[in-house]
Amino acid sequence: MTPCTFPTLASPSRQRRASGLLLSASLLLGTALLPAQAFPAAPSVGVMQGFPPAPELRVNKVNAFLPTYLRWTMTHAREVSSTRNLARARAPLPLPAGQPLNLGTLRFNAGEESLTLERYLQETVTDGMIVLHRGNVVYERYLDGFGDRQPHIWASMTKSVTGLLAAQFIAEGKLDPEARLASYVQELEGTPFGESSVRANLDMRVAVAYPEKVPPDLGLFAATGLIPRQPGMPEDIYSFLKMAQPAGDATSEPPFFYQNGSPEALAWALRRISGKTWAELVEERIWSRFAEEDAYVQVDQLGTEMASGGISGNLRDTARFAELVRRELASKASDDSFNRAVHSLFESGDAAVFARGNLAPGRPGYAYRNYWFQKNDGDGSIEASGRFGQKIYINPGRELVIVKLASTPDQARRASSAGGEDRSGTRAMDSAATFNNLVSALLDQLPH
Repeated sequence: MTPCTFPTLASPSRQRRASGLLLSASLLLGTALLPAQAFPAAPSVGVMQGFPPAPELRVNKVNAFLPTYLRWTMTHAREVSSTRNLARARAPLPLPAGQPLNLGTLRFNAGEESLTLERYLQETVTDGMIVLHRGNVVYERYLDGFGDRQPHIWASMTKSVTGLLAAQFIAEGKLDPEARLASYVQELEGTPFGESSVRANLDMRVAVAYPEKVPPDLGLFAATGLIPRQPGMPEDIYSFLKMAQPAGDATSEPPFFYQNGSPEALAWALRRISGKTWAELVEERIWSRFAEEDAYVQVDQLGTEMASGGISGNLRDTARFAELVRRELASKASDDSFNRAVHSLFESGDAAVFARGNLAPGRPGYAYRNYWFQKNDGDGSIEASGRFGQKIYINPGRELVIVKLASTPDQARRASSAGGEDRSGTRAMDSAATFNNLVSALLDQLPH
């Protein structure tokens, strides 16, 4: 199929007509719209500016994730759909300034092409990037008006928070990793999530198939109110989970299949066990340990949090979160359940299974545990990753943290069933391999 092109900013009626067609072609059918080699540049001025903004520059649920409007959406998610607050810490984790590193001219490869970090940040529509070494800020960059206190969508990096919550419950004996998830949430009886173990859900080892018109990304977006809900789309997150069906042979070993249902199902269990909302749990157990500013999370019409992708937080607090995890990884094991949860990220994932899964390209040797990527590089490095270019990299051996928040256009189709192949990461620039090249080049700049 020949990729479509996005409309130019023309008359309001033409723009609305084109957006509606794009929604049908891309959001509902999941078809890739953009050529692999070129994204339309996001305008630096104009979108949602003016009193009122011009009709063709207004963001709504129909156009929010199109490239022209994506950067505004990623930094204003609270204005797109309903949210719930995550309160800051009383004593935020300090981020002292360190010896600055001049990284703008740092060179590494994107595919066969050599490029500088500055060009990489521009071409991947990065909003902000920060690097910590030994807990000190050695590089901090904001692009195209993104502010240091401005919340930004974390996307699937939110899964890693849900994974830490679940690992805390396991450490406290409140959640049995080998139990069927349905033993905690009876409504999930007969679903792939409910019939799989807690551990299988945590490690994305659930053989699940989503309806073709309700894929694991867009079905959840509709359930949360981020995009218009079409006929047949779920009305809320719980309904989204109940639409999933088993995939493949029930007697075969479940493959690694990265999707949104498992963390949403697990979050349901955490609510049931604790009698608290997911946001209350995150605030009490994690966010209150480090954050300087409040954050928020998207919720559906029932107030259910999007535990697989809904957090928005600013760049520095994202770095504080990563630094908190790094310090716990570097510390001795203790009886504190958060410490034990973080140390569980060292437990060996199955690299052979991951290599056959839908996120293997660009991640040789990786494994997956508790919604975190294990790099298996000898330094104990782990990563969290989110759609549209979000990255957290933590290297406890080299005392390094890298955080990247971005608005990289990405409308590629996601696999609807275990064993299916994602059509994501079509540009070398946006690939996991290129980010790994950046990490390697940066490590070379640090003292051992």
